Amino acid sequence: MLRRDFIEAGSLWSVATALLMTQHAEESRATSEALQNAVEFGNRFVLWQSSYGSVDPVVCPYRTPGRLSTGIQGLGPGVRALYKLYQATKEPIYKTAADRYASYVINIVVDPPTPYSNKFIVDGHAHTSLSAAWMYGKALAPCFEWFTSMNPQEGAYDQKAFAMYQWLQRHRRPDSYFGVGYPAGKYPDAQFSCDLGEVGTGLLGFYKVTHHRPALEDALGLAKFFLTDYQEGSGQGVWSPELGVWLVGPWPGGGAEHFTTQQYNTSGWVWSALVDGEFLLRLREETSDAALKAKIDDKCVKALRWCVDSCQFEDGALGMFGRDDKWVGLNAAVVLLYLRLKDANAIPADIDAQYRPKIEKAWKWMLAHTSRETYPPDGYIRVTGKTSTKPPENLMWLMAWTIEALLEAPTRFGT
Repeated sequence: MLRRDFIEAGSLWSVATALLMTQHAEESRATSEALQNAVEFGNRFVLWQSSYGSVDPVVCPYRTPGRLSTGIQGLGPGVRALYKLYQATKEPIYKTAADRYASYVINIVVDPPTPYSNKFIVDGHAHTSLSAAWMYGKALAPCFEWFTSMNPQEGAYDQKAFAMYQWLQRHRRPDSYFGVGYPAGKYPDAQFSCDLGEVGTGLLGFYKVTHHRPALEDALGLAKFFLTDYQEGSGQGVWSPELGVWLVGPWPGGGAEHFTTQQYNTSGWVWSALVDGEFLLRLREETSDAALKAKIDDKCVKALRWCVDSCQFEDGALGMFGRDDKWVGLNAAVVLLYLRLKDANAIPADIDAQYRPKIEKAWKWMLAHTSRETYPPDGYIRVTGKTSTKPPENLMWLMAWTIEALLEAPTRFGT
């Protein structure tokens, strides 16, 4: 996406300022640079929304064209970010947008086809079914979980949530506990770590709302996939002892989102470091098993260290698979992973002392690149060109993480 296109999209914010911003929000913009930047991103999420709750393909540059293109990859994270922005500013436009995005995602997912396939046929044409495991994960959390928390009087989605939980069982596997619901090349299920991390978070969000014990048992079963070392030819584990982070997936192949030449079963990436870390650290809160907690702490701390040691540039910016290209949203991801670890009291003091200055450097670089004037096109600065900005929906996902980091980090690092 060209910078002028992003600026033109951002100019919608200027046109609609009088309609969107109340006096309270105007006052909050002045409180800190970080909050002001978070508001800028949040306003774009509001303005990019269609009347029925999706991303509007006419006004938003971050939706792949096409009738069946839903763009929901970025909507789950965006829901959580907008609710948090509402909590920070008390500005109702953010809650309204979050409610509508959440409702859209919850409503569009469907029961998997029988016999199971990730495609359905209409008039001889194949279409992707909205029944992948990660879709249920996103719909259950943050969408259902946060919608229910922010609208405690509304129970209409409870039945749909239980239905989604039952549909998820169609993705059960004997190796990774759940599959993602679509193939990777010749392999029947991709078992991507980022997708299954979202499934885990969805299970825990569903459990938090409903206290349905089987959902917690499923989350514990799925966690073994992330705590088991990868073995070639097996889908039982996705942790790489050599890298010190989760692999993209357990099967050979490439060409997925943001990939150029990377291979699934040899590459780690910052994306999974946060998604899987959040799942496991949240599961940690639900267990009294000291051995399980120790395993979670070990993996999540190592994943943070891999992000910094392998992906951070000298100026503080973060790459995706290594020191490839600079991504504002991945700086946000590393900052958030660090904060989640600190909240769990899971970082040993000596490691914290070694890595906190590097995390602070990542935060400062991110903050310096999140104003309207400094945010690079698509949140991306090309260095090697070894990463791609496709698909556009994921760029909204990174913006959502950026909003969260802008809201959470100032109290820990300062603005």
